[in-house]
Amino acid sequence: MRRQQVRRSAVRAALVIALAVSVVTDTVTVAASAPADRRPAVRAGSPRWATGNGVLTLDWGDLAKTPQASRGDVVVMQSWEYPRIPALRRQHPGITILMYKDASAVVKEAESVTGRFPAGMGFAWAAAHHPSWFLRDRSGQMLEWSDWRGLYPMDVANSGYQQTWARNVIAELRAHRWDGVMMDDVLTVLSHPTVGGLVSTRLPDDRAQYAATESFLSHVAPRIRRRGYLAVPNLSVEWNNWRSTLTDWTRYVSGWENEHFTNWPGSSTRFSGADWRWKFDAARWLAARRVPLLAVSYGSATDRVGQTYHRATWLLSWNGRTGASVYVPDQASSSHWMPAATRRIGRPLRAPVEHANGTWTRRFTRGTVLVNPTGRTHRVLSVRLAPQTAVILARR
Repeated sequence: MRRQQVRRSAVRAALVIALAVSVVTDTVTVAASAPADRRPAVRAGSPRWATGNGVLTLDWGDLAKTPQASRGDVVVMQSWEYPRIPALRRQHPGITILMYKDASAVVKEAESVTGRFPAGMGFAWAAAHHPSWFLRDRSGQMLEWSDWRGLYPMDVANSGYQQTWARNVIAELRAHRWDGVMMDDVLTVLSHPTVGGLVSTRLPDDRAQYAATESFLSHVAPRIRRRGYLAVPNLSVEWNNWRSTLTDWTRYVSGWENEHFTNWPGSSTRFSGADWRWKFDAARWLAARRVPLLAVSYGSATDRVGQTYHRATWLLSWNGRTGASVYVPDQASSSHWMPAATRRIGRPLRAPVEHANGTWTRRFTRGTVLVNPTGRTHRVLSVRLAPQTAVILARR
């Protein structure tokens, strides 16, 4: 996840996707991962996505700051926060609870804080037992991501890494009443720069990264699903590869997450024109196939315009059954449950309508959504919409 640095650091100190295949058993000794309970919960049947009002709650370290979390359809938590699960299920019996795990990297700073890792294994264990799994340059130096210091990318195409990752994650899922795993950093391209600009000899370019990720995903995600859990990768796609990637990879997974749904990373500038359109088209592609999408945007807790734009764009694409959206505030102390970003107006009555001036509208059982993703001000249904803004009209 492209979280703010302060939030991710906190997550590591206490801290997303799933993989593997093989006949290795799914009970694991904890040298490679977090310890599982001695009596794992028995999984009966397949997990079902919540189909309420399309609201997602993410937790990057302190769910207590969002006491309304149980009102959402989907909650993503760190693996060490499993004690919250019983209360969440009492408050919302139909809620979907996903455990966060990074698919492509291990986290060095998380080693001794909670005994549970934000990845499929611990850094120290991997370094001691399988140092060859770490990506290295020609001189043998280990790569580290420079945008998220402390995260060390792994060879996700390695079958041993895939098997261990899947085995460990499944053991944690079985230990408590999780519905599945949200798998972070499922990369289609080399989207993370490295410290010192080091280049991996195994994954030197975008083409190699794509093939390696597909190998990981095709082996790990189906294995998790066969065990009765949801496998939900956080997918890094671009304007020119989203359609081919979704076409190739959706068969492996239970749904997708996608970040920066309506604005650029680290910026309050909202998408417009072609940038907005491909994000919207990707969401509609999934909605038409009833594939859940967890749409995430980031910004200030005081930016109600951005929050409304995010929520309205999501509602415009929503199929009324699967998926959810969340707007994550930059301020670490803010609740993730903000009125503008969690607005509910019932279920869609018809497909979204694109107007000649580039604006969009859609009717719901309890209201109407108006979105202007263009660079000009337009009047829509008697409402004046500035560029890159939206309105959610509730019907009383």
